[in-house]
Amino acid sequence: MLSIGLRRLGASLLLVYLVLTLTFFLIHLAPGDPALVLVSNRLGPQSAEHLRQAYGLDRPLGMQYLTWLRAVVLHFDWGTSIAHSRPVVGVLGDALAPTALLALAAMAIQYGVGVPLGVAAARRRGRAADGAIRLTSLLLYSMPLFWMGLMAILLLSYALPLFPAGQMHSVDADDLGRLRRTLDLLHHLTLPALVLGLAMAGATVRFVRNQMIDVLGQDYIRTARAKGLTERRVIWIHALRNVLVPIVQLFGLSLPFLLNGSLITEVVFSWPGLGRTTYQAILARDYPVILAATAFTATCVVAGNLLADLLHAAVDPRIRVGAGGTRGERHPERRRGG
Repeated sequence: MLSIGLRRLGASLLLVYLVLTLTFFLIHLAPGDPALVLVSNRLGPQSAEHLRQAYGLDRPLGMQYLTWLRAVVLHFDWGTSIAHSRPVVGVLGDALAPTALLALAAMAIQYGVGVPLGVAAARRRGRAADGAIRLTSLLLYSMPLFWMGLMAILLLSYALPLFPAGQMHSVDADDLGRLRRTLDLLHHLTLPALVLGLAMAGATVRFVRNQMIDVLGQDYIRTARAKGLTERRVIWIHALRNVLVPIVQLFGLSLPFLLNGSLITEVVFSWPGLGRTTYQAILARDYPVILAATAFTATCVVAGNLLADLLHAAVDPRIRVGAGGTRGERHPERRRGG
């Protein structure tokens, strides 16, 4: 178990390094100049060259890369945001809490909806209810996340003004008391969390359904029923207990898709989290923020896959994960890119 973890950790660190290196050269070689972006907005043309010198953008690309790599590796210094004129760590730190709140709420909806519906579909396999649940889950799984967000705003913010169309707080939230401010936050959180959670629940329903169908055909389930146990106890105690192992593995693999979906959801709903901050950094060619956000996302993706592999190896000693790739490609959610 320890050797598996060490091998996976080494491969994960190498993967993160390669992703960051590729990202560094791609964003610097892509069209666009952060100095010109800022000059057109706030400064005069004569300040563009001074800005490039201040951020080292006038030096050769290889030298910029080595300087950046030395600062990150030796001092964990991600630099200063070009657009915000603040340390990158502070910019991302302000965005992490809203993203974590949205992700936790969406994950609660994902499993709160996906697990019961998956169990219900497995119990009614081949019936009308099973077909309806499968069709609904397929629609949720197939629809682009940005389109779901726009339709949710159109229906639940404009046609039926039940929820705010965006932002994290109302304009006058600073004047509210603690309780009312919390309720205002929950009111703004509901719609983006529903969109992201239901989008991920589509794959969870199908995953849980397939796992439950396999478990319900086992001999020990027939034995439990023959002993006269109630169907509720057979399903929710004996069967679901054995489905929890792949569900725990699913939890680790869901993290990458949750972060990917958060980026799109935050842009659609103007949620001030990591995804929206990254999107704005891309538009502003804010290289330090883009690299730090990529590092965080890549680390979470690799950590999620590593956690899933270790959990699988822990519960099943027959599994010995080799060095030739991750297990995440078998997961039904590995697809949502927009």
